Amino acid sequence: MAERLPLFSLERWQSERENYAKILLSESGVEPFTLSELEKYVGNKLFSEDFTIDYGWTHGSLQLREKICGLYNADIKPENILVTCGGAEANFLAVLSLIRKGDPVIVEMPNYMQIHGLLKWIGAKVYGVWRRPENGFVLDIGEIRDLAEKVSAKAIFITNPNNPTGKILSRKDLEELSDFSRRKRCILVFDEAYRGLEHNGSITPSVIEINDLDYSVVTSTLSKTFALPGLRIGWLIARESVVKRAWSIHDYTTIAPAKISDHLATLVLEPEVAKKIRERCLNIVLKNKNYLERKLKEKPKLLEVAWPEAGAFFLAKLMWTNESLEVCQRIFLKKGILIVPGECFNLKGYIRVGMGQRPEKYVKALDELFKALDDLRGLKLKV
Repeated sequence: MAERLPLFSLERWQSERENYAKILLSESGVEPFTLSELEKYVGNKLFSEDFTIDYGWTHGSLQLREKICGLYNADIKPENILVTCGGAEANFLAVLSLIRKGDPVIVEMPNYMQIHGLLKWIGAKVYGVWRRPENGFVLDIGEIRDLAEKVSAKAIFITNPNNPTGKILSRKDLEELSDFSRRKRCILVFDEAYRGLEHNGSITPSVIEINDLDYSVVTSTLSKTFALPGLRIGWLIARESVVKRAWSIHDYTTIAPAKISDHLATLVLEPEVAKKIRERCLNIVLKNKNYLERKLKEKPKLLEVAWPEAGAFFLAKLMWTNESLEVCQRIFLKKGILIVPGECFNLKGYIRVGMGQRPEKYVKALDELFKALDDLRGLKLKV
């Protein structure tokens, strides 16, 4: 069975190189916290001396699940939440809990390719709907709706805000999709890992704030917006029957989130603390985005950026070659600079570059990247 699992090229690309990179620009999150920095944001010691490192709650502590409920303006309760080992496990459990072999499903493209690979692995009938470059990577809701109706889709999988484009669905888009899902009994499965890192400072509505919980599932994580990837805390939100099914699969995967991580996540999601952390992360991204704008004015024929509305990364078309994989390989091998080739998203000719480093580091990193790309532009690569 394992041999049918498609290669997850994005994770494989990064994991084989990131620990050797001199300049790491492949990450899609914000510069992680140190423990001392996090303690300042929390305002108290992170652990008491009698804190015991036992198993804790296998589906996440009640305190943490209550804090997660507070992130949403929706009629949800702790029983609707399963805490997982990162957003990756939440996505894994969502797919295995909802979809069976032969089920027709719609997947937004380009996308973080984990769910796409899992759906292929279990034998679902996968239909992609592309965010097209010529339309500014805006998702055509009508196209999704028409295709879902044509194939009688069981579920529609979307990342909002999107990875790798950073584009956001409007409230109107969400309302249209929600209306369709209720009428056709089609489940909306949204990965909302970057929700809360919108560049205009206004948090985009969650699908569960608009749609019925009977027809919507949300996954999310502390890795991106909250800059705490090392905690490996994610969650799945769904109706209770789906959560129970996911929990039974969770018994076979990670059993429980780490108690240390559960405890820290509970502190971080205290409303005032969460607000300060989001502000810190957004400030980093916006400063780096401003510097990117300045660099592009210096080198206007190097990259064509699809400006993101959220997240800590940007997607750009190489204006002088279509060989994005070769470009990324060369600058890593010769300069130690790691970025992500568009091939990891089935989007040849593009690159995804992080914007989450501390600004003082990012200035130097982006300067080095632009110099490396400019040097390569002078060579003859296949177009």
